[in-house]
Amino acid sequence: MEMQYYLRIIQRGWWLILASVLIAVNTSLVYSYYVVTPVYEAGASFIVSPNLQNIESRDLVSSLATLDKRSIISTYAEVLNSRQIINNAIVLLGQDPKNYLMYVPVVTVLPDANIISFNIRGPDPQVAAQLTNSVGQYAIDYISNLYVIYNIDFLDKATVPSEPIAPRPVQDALLAFLIGIVIGVGLAIFRDQLTSTLDRLGQRKMIDSESRAYTRLHFERLARQEMQSQPAGVVTLALIYLNGIQDFYDSLPQVYINKIMHHVTDTLKYQLRGNDIVGKWSHLHFSVFLSSTDGASAIHRMEQIREVLNQPISLEENGEFDVVLDPRIGMADRQGGESLPVLVEQAGKALEISRQSDEKVYQYKIRPFG
Repeated sequence: MEMQYYLRIIQRGWWLILASVLIAVNTSLVYSYYVVTPVYEAGASFIVSPNLQNIESRDLVSSLATLDKRSIISTYAEVLNSRQIINNAIVLLGQDPKNYLMYVPVVTVLPDANIISFNIRGPDPQVAAQLTNSVGQYAIDYISNLYVIYNIDFLDKATVPSEPIAPRPVQDALLAFLIGIVIGVGLAIFRDQLTSTLDRLGQRKMIDSESRAYTRLHFERLARQEMQSQPAGVVTLALIYLNGIQDFYDSLPQVYINKIMHHVTDTLKYQLRGNDIVGKWSHLHFSVFLSSTDGASAIHRMEQIREVLNQPISLEENGEFDVVLDPRIGMADRQGGESLPVLVEQAGKALEISRQSDEKVYQYKIRPFG
């Protein structure tokens, strides 16, 4: 199930993955060919062995044992890696060591062998090879004057490298391709989660969690849009007040409140047409916007809705706790191009009359003067 979820995310975010791969690969190629300076590596190897001319045959075994302890060969490796040795070799070439700071030595002692690998990396392959051999020869001469029991000499001299060790466009592009896929998948997952979060936030602003009807803010927005789409059209606004539960609403458990509000919303949506709008106006108020409906038609429909809503609601499964909503309804219809705030004011006045009189469904009427 989780795999299917990620597959759907990848399918929806394929363009993010493709864009990430293209950006990563193109960036890698541009960097390899136009930005970074190629680095070449020239390498030489040296062998360390006892000096048979300066030791007697009885000391040969002892010198070999000492050599196996790696202290001698490690010392020789440090000499090769010494900046002073390298600078002196450069001076012997008649050059200024400051001009060769970009050339980096790399010394490696091979395991289980008396072999030292000495490499120099830099931007010019010929200079790297020449410098490797020059430093190596200078180190051999330097060591020969200090240690006469052991010899160090070239095993292989450095040759001019034909290809740089970095950058390697093909390998780098392949790595960038894989990184682009990882980044693209990550962006697709992040986008999906961000979209889901924004949808939930938007849903909270649109839908009232207690009743699952539209919030008042969204209800008014939809009603205005509908009225603007038909400036001279007939519409009716109805406000419904749940009069039967006002005395004990604040003491009801939230689960009971949710059950009541869900029942009201479901009833209104079932009884109304698909283009009518149902909203939660306040704690005990619901609002209904009837499009293309005049007051006379709306009264008949709202009376039917009141009869359904007035049926007892059982809040317990055993039927021991029933409530009667006793809804009161006030309405106002648009007759002369009234705006939504005017209809709200008129419907509110009609609702107040409905709550104070025996007329359970009351339509706003303009009272004559006097």
